[in-house]
Amino acid sequence: MSESKGMDKEAIRETLAKNPLFKGLDPFYIDDFIPSGEVQAWPKGTQVISEGDSGEIVYFLLSGRAKVTLYGEDGREIVLAVLESGEMFGEMSIIDDKPRSANVEAVRDIECLVLSRERFLGFLASHHRVYMMFLAHLTARLREATRKIGGLALLDVCGRIAHTLIGMAKDGSRNAENVIEIERPTHEELAAMIGSSREVVSRALKKMTQEGYIKVEKQSILLYMND
Repeated sequence: MSESKGMDKEAIRETLAKNPLFKGLDPFYIDDFIPSGEVQAWPKGTQVISEGDSGEIVYFLLSGRAKVTLYGEDGREIVLAVLESGEMFGEMSIIDDKPRSANVEAVRDIECLVLSRERFLGFLASHHRVYMMFLAHLTARLREATRKIGGLALLDVCGRIAHTLIGMAKDGSRNAENVIEIERPTHEELAAMIGSSREVVSRALKKMTQEGYIKVEKQSILLYMND
């Protein structure tokens, strides 16, 4: 970890505006928020959070990419989520004062705005609208967890892949032709996210491509929706 000097305040403001806490709110909420934290950086491959550690800090991802993982008894990695710029992590332990429930690893070099529990909760206490947005965010996370559990339990491999890709899509990623563009994960990442193997995922993606459900491009995957 190191202190970062890469992003200016305007770039930080634009990135935080994508976070669920600030979407649709007046810009002054973000301007009040930024001085509460400091920007720090981690290189690719760094484990920023470890399962079981105490949780005293919340992170707002400003640049790069990270993944949320667990490890099975056999050492197999399970990817719970892939985080992009604008998203936050570490907030659960801030609220319930319990140890970290998962690991977070930098998939690329990342920069984060980092806040202590005291500063984060103090900001929420003095900014009621952001506090309400935070409650809505936690509810959305619970709904997403329910959706993922249902998908893993009830769908075949192709269905689980489609289910996962839809969950990775950002707001506004569906165009007028009902095509959703998702930043392309690796086959290993997809396999870890759906509880399968790289080989099975590769075969399933090939089948989905042949049947016209997806198109795999260099940096993205296009998912063709029927509804």
